[in-house]
Parts: sequence; structure tokens; C-alpha cells
Amino acid sequence: MQIKTRLAALLAAAVLLLSSCGGKAEKRREYDVRVILRETEGITVTGDNIIDTKSGRTVTFKVTVNPGYVYIGNTAGADFDEESGRLRLSGVFAPATVDMIVVPEDEVINVKIEKNDPDGILSLEEAKLAGPGDLTVSADTTAFLQFAGWSEGGYLEDGGRLLSTEPTHTFYIDGSKTLYANFSGFASYDIIYNLNGGHVADGVEETYTRKGKFNDLFAMQNTMESNGTFVRDGYAAVGYSTVPADYSDYYSANEIPGFSNMGGVCKVDGESLNLYVVWAKETQEADFIYRDVDISDVSESGFRMGTLPESYGEMQGVEITAYIGSSKLAVIPEEIGGKPVVKVASGAFASDVERVVIPRTVKFIEKNAFSACDRLREVVFFDSVVLVYDESFPESVSTVVLNAQRLPVYSGQIEGSFNVKYDRLRTVEGKKIVVVSGSSSLNGINSELFEELMPGYSVVNYGTNAANSMLFFLDVISKYTGEGDIVVHAPEYGRGGPMGSNEFHTKMFRGNEQCYDIFRDVDLRDYSGFWSCWRKFQIGDSADNSIVPAVRQEGKEYQLTADINKYGDIATKRKSVRGSFGGANVNLSDAHLYSDYLNAVSEKVKANGGVMVMSFGPHDKSRIAQSSLTRSAFDRANEYCADELDYPVISDVGDYIMDHEKFYDSEWHLNEDGAKERTQNLAEDIQKYLADPSAY
Repeated sequence: MQIKTRLAALLAAAVLLLSSCGGKAEKRREYDVRVILRETEGITVTGDNIIDTKSGRTVTFKVTVNPGYVYIGNTAGADFDEESGRLRLSGVFAPATVDMIVVPEDEVINVKIEKNDPDGILSLEEAKLAGPGDLTVSADTTAFLQFAGWSEGGYLEDGGRLLSTEPTHTFYIDGSKTLYANFSGFASYDIIYNLNGGHVADGVEETYTRKGKFNDLFAMQNTMESNGTFVRDGYAAVGYSTVPADYSDYYSANEIPGFSNMGGVCKVDGESLNLYVVWAKETQEADFIYRDVDISDVSESGFRMGTLPESYGEMQGVEITAYIGSSKLAVIPEEIGGKPVVKVASGAFASDVERVVIPRTVKFIEKNAFSACDRLREVVFFDSVVLVYDESFPESVSTVVLNAQRLPVYSGQIEGSFNVKYDRLRTVEGKKIVVVSGSSSLNGINSELFEELMPGYSVVNYGTNAANSMLFFLDVISKYTGEGDIVVHAPEYGRGGPMGSNEFHTKMFRGNEQCYDIFRDVDLRDYSGFWSCWRKFQIGDSADNSIVPAVRQEGKEYQLTADINKYGDIATKRKSVRGSFGGANVNLSDAHLYSDYLNAVSEKVKANGGVMVMSFGPHDKSRIAQSSLTRSAFDRANEYCADELDYPVISDVGDYIMDHEKFYDSEWHLNEDGAKERTQNLAEDIQKYLADPSAY
């Protein structure tokens, strides 16, 4: 039987069955809708096959496919997990009859679709048909790929026969086969540096080109070329722009069109990217008082400056002891009196300076070096600075431009995925759902499934690490939200960083090491600990052995070796639980929300046309105190959050306290089954909220 004939018969029967339900008026008054799963040949319904529910809810049937049959699909677009036998129909708003399509094994037609480039996008990669019929397949491309056509018998380059060059094509399938999608394009690109008045060191060239290769995930290239490669007499390079610009002409780096920090990882969407070096005119030497200094013996917490690798440059040079100029922009030269500037002394700046550029030669900024500059708003510095303190700068600093001198040392780690998230946040088109949390979302969201459950939305998994301030990422995200966007704050309940603390942590530099531009997206006055955490990131922390000194690690080009997909999910297969995670350690009544900070960010999201909502990160039930595993404890936690926050709490904390077998290697990290369940729960919570926002 052809699939079209079979589907027509099933749908006709469905209409008759729906009409036969009209007499049960009493039941209909109690419930809004009725859903029926019809038991047919090839399946066995092991639970109820008639479910009455309320509009907008999700219904789940328990069903088994009988031996000798193959499941093809169903007439309602429901999600069927063959392993668990659960058929789940989300967002039911009208009566429905569900028919499962199963056929004998010997009648199934299997179709496989292969692609010659991993960056090519296919609407499906395999299909099972109940019999001969039409199959429509679509191919999509990225900015650096073109679709070359469909073939059979192999790829075109291997002698395959061309079937069509249309990206969307309908094939008549009369037997099992493999179709081939052929893509073509350029595998490399150029970054063209326009030196904007400068030239290449030891040469006269005014442009410089660096070639790169596209990453499978997306095209990214480290922009380290200005570290001594580009020079301009009397000027210091402070970043890049997409049009010619000098820093001296702008009040803030954020005002410069297309500004980006040096040494970050930059995305290339086409065959080439044009960048212009942004220069700042150095302040004349006469505006500084200085003296010779040797900082090789300066130390802190067991770290001595003399142990720095040679790549960090000279330990001997001069320190600035006073700035006597009157300009509102102070650009410290790399050299004064023919010697490198390596230190800024305490009390050196006490003026009306509003912006300062600290050169890449400086490694030590003493306490109170700039603290008397009450009008200082913006600081440009480099990752060559090793020792610096919160007391080094005044609280008036709102913007920092952090440029990299070394290749990233955490490239390839999980933190390397922060680039994926940050890039996707800024570039994804249309409405989006951004989930913000620690590693419970990094390891516990199935974004591909999420997009299927939430049609019309793109998903960004901004799961990071629970040590980080979620407030910081929510603040950044608010800048890139638009009309209809949904920002989901789903914290690891009870931990300070996830619950909205404004304190920096060293891991925030670790994770964002390759996208330092992100620190320009927030007002630094809203946060504490930026400079002290930078110091700990550089040299380690005697109180925290988990912080590995960055200065003692070897840098490398961008390479994301962790198994991360395009959404920012951990894509490693995690099927079973890896042991016990210890005894109970969380009491829901101990939680504290930093609601003032969070509510302020919610207002920013709202002003851009989006909405911020609260859900909860998953937690292993075995790690929750028994006193918190009650309905009344869940209700108190939900009510506390709802009372504290100006944005809606759309979830029940109890729904995200899950059984131990749903987790993998910690009380926050879900395995595949757990991530699927958590994703379905979150999608259902959002759907309910969207159906009636006024109820929250």
C-alpha cells in the first residue's frame, strides 16, 4: 500500500472517531479536550488510550511496537521514544486522534542522505517510508558554501549521476537507496589588515593579509597580528574597526564602528574580512615623571614576576610615578627614555583623565595607581598585565578594552565553547530563546529538540559554569535581545553566581579568553572584583587550587576539541550514571536571589522587546535535603522567587529535582535521557506561559 493511501484512510477514520465522541457532554464540561490513541495492527497500547486534558497541556501514551513491525511516524506530529515507549503530544489545544504508522519490516523503504561537506545543512539525513511515494529533501548552505546538486551512485566528484541542482527537490522513491548532497565553496579565507597610517614592521606595506581555514563549527581566526607586526611612529594600536578610525577621535571604543579587541577570535562569513587598525596617539614623554625599576623580584601569593616566560618581555625598564599632563586621554608610551614602561606606581595618576591606554609592556599596576582619577571612564590594557588590584582603579571605570598579547591558553577546553555561544547570540536571525545557567544547562539541554518543540525560535544554550556570575551573561544578552525573544534564567538553585551575584570570578576570564570583547558589553560599575579576579586568573590563587595560572600555560590557536555542537550544547554521549555524587547538600530554604540586580537586567530585556523568565536548573534528588523534598517546600521556593522577581517564574522547582538515574557525572549534569526530559519540561513551561502571560 502506498503511504498516501494509508494516511488518507487513517485520517478519514480519525474524523469518524472524533464525531462519535460528541455525546459525552458531561466529560467535556470537566475537561477542554480529549485525545485518543487508536490501537491498530502492529502496536500494543499498554496504558490508557483515551486521555481527557486541559487546553495547552501535554499528554503521554505508553505504547509498544510489536515484533516484526517498524515505526514510521504518526498523524499528529507527536514525539515517540521507542526505547521508553512513550508517545508525547505537546500543546494540545483541540480534540485529536493519533494514529501510529507502522509497517511490516519487509515493506519498509529506507532512504539515506549523505553530504560531502560537514557544514552543509540537510532537512533530513534518513527516512523510512511505508511504501513507494514522494520524498522532499532540502539542502541549505552557509555563507561560504554553495549547493551543487543531488546525485545518486556517489558524489559528483566521484562520478555520481546528477539528479537535480535545486536545493529543495521531491524524489519519487520506489526502493531503498542513498542520495548524495553535493556542496562546493572555499575552504579558506583572508583577513586583510588595513594599517590605517601604519606599516608592517621592517617594511613599507600598508596592508597585511593572513589566511585561515574555516572551522567545522564556524569560521573563527585569532587576530594576533598587531603584536609587533604593525607599527606607526608615535601611536599605539588599541583594536580593530570595520572602517578607518583613530581612538583619539572617539570618547569610547564602543562608539567606533565595528570595533573589536585585538587578539580575540573573529568570525569570517565570506572569502575575506577587512579590518582597520585603530590607533591612539601616544602622550608626549614630557607629561610623565618616571624612574628606572626592576620588577623581577616582585611577588604575590607565591608567584614571582621573574618566573614569567620570556614572551612577557622585559622585567627591567621604567615605572610611571606621575602624570602631569592635562589631556583627558592619556596614552602611555611603550618606551620612555629608550626603556620599556613596565610598571605604574601608586599615586601616579591624580588628574581629570577620562580615558587611559596602558601599553603591552606594562606588567605591574600598583594599588591606588589610578584611584584618584574620579573621572576615569575607560581603560585599555593588555593581557601582559600580571599584577593589578581592585584598588588600582576608581569605581568610576565603566568600560574596559582587554587586548590579548598571547594565544589563548584554554583553547580546546569546554570554556572554548563560550565563543560559540557569544557568536550565536549576536548573529542568529529571527526570534530566539536563550537559556542562561551554569553547567547544568551546558550538559542538560538538547537544543535541537528544543527548536523542534518551539517552532519559530532559534535556541542559544548559554550554559557556562556555576562559578560565573549569571547576572553578567544576562546583562550581555540583554544587549542583543529583540522583539519576541525569550531569555530563560535557569540557575543552579541556591548558588550565588547562578542566583544573580554581581561578583566576578576568575573562570569568567577563562571562559571568555577568546572573546574579550564581551567585557565591553556591560557597565563595569555594576560589578565587583574585575581587577582582582584578573590577577588570580593570571597567577593563580593560593586559596583555590582549581585556578591554574594562565601565565604558566602554553598558548595555542583556536581549536574547540570538546564535543560541542552549534548551539553550545555538550554533544558527548552520556547514557549512564557514573557513581554516587555524595550525600544531600542543598536545602531550598537557604537560597538567596540577588533580585535587585536581576530585575534591573530584566528591564533592559523588556526595553528591547523581549521577556526574561525564570525556570530552574536540574538537580539530583539524592543531593537534596529530605526537608526540601516536599510539596510545601517546593511551593515556598516557588513563591519566594515569584515575590522577589519582577519577571515571571514559569517553572516549578520540583519538576527539575530529578531522579539520580537521569544524571551523568555530577548532581547538575544530566545524561541524554535526563537532558531530553528537562528540555521537554522547559519547552512545555514556556508554551504554557506564552498561551497566557497574564496568568504569571
